[in-house]
Amino acid sequence: MTTYIPSYLRALSQIRTGTHSGVDQKTDDVEAVSCPNIEALEFEQQETVNLWVNKQAYHGKQVVTSDRQTRVDKTVDHPERHWWIIAHGLLENTDPPLRDHADIFDFLIALNLSTEDPVFFSQNPGQVTGGAYSYNRGALDYRDDLSPGNIATALLGLNEIPDKIKITGDVISVYEDVREYRSKQIETDAEMDLRVALHMYDDALSSDIWTAMTNLYFVCENLLSSGRRGDKDQRIADSTILSVDDAEAWREMVNRIKHPDKGEKIEGLLNQDDLEVPTLRRMRTATNTVLKESMNETTT
Repeated sequence: MTTYIPSYLRALSQIRTGTHSGVDQKTDDVEAVSCPNIEALEFEQQETVNLWVNKQAYHGKQVVTSDRQTRVDKTVDHPERHWWIIAHGLLENTDPPLRDHADIFDFLIALNLSTEDPVFFSQNPGQVTGGAYSYNRGALDYRDDLSPGNIATALLGLNEIPDKIKITGDVISVYEDVREYRSKQIETDAEMDLRVALHMYDDALSSDIWTAMTNLYFVCENLLSSGRRGDKDQRIADSTILSVDDAEAWREMVNRIKHPDKGEKIEGLLNQDDLEVPTLRRMRTATNTVLKESMNETTT
């Protein structure tokens, strides 16, 4: 079975200041999204698509389940930023196969953990509708057999956006790990730390820069230092692309976010020349590494 997942490509931005900042438009110029390691996974843009909808109840806004259907053209919202994730049997061949909307959310997290480019995939806003579709008789047919679950909100990033995006990580392995730790019965503290970390990661990518910076740091800190003694900055440096100085500056900035009244003559967090924090993109890359390695270590 071929599954179509509607998604919205959003920018990981250092200057996230709300919907009027123009940040989301940065991904308008992305020309291609690819996953070279997986032939069964494609990414396409289509301004209009053919949809199967209920013949009598169709009013141009929603799909109503019925035996009588008609095929209609549907315009995609924000087609310049809307990408169809097309999986040819990929999600059905995992164990267990695609079963509910939460699995779609987990798959988007896996994609975001598997790219170092300053973008992330979301199902809201910018899609025809949430969930997933199958391709049937020349048109997309909504997968209403999937049980309700979490719809992906968003996941964050930075800098100018390249015109070609690559998904280079081991998507399927990461997807299986994410789904396991978000749905399994928790038995150990390490498993609980991972479940909390995945939720904090999701919140980071869908939030303003301060929440993003703080949540990403706490993911790294909790997974690398929980129940262990030693230098937290050194632990982050040993496990990621960041140096000890990067980790220290990141930690100090998070402390200032938590306690903004600390220090002398502080005019604003962004005006501090003494704190040269890593870019949000590098923070996200470091957190990707820690999350994936922690899931793999806990599994084995």
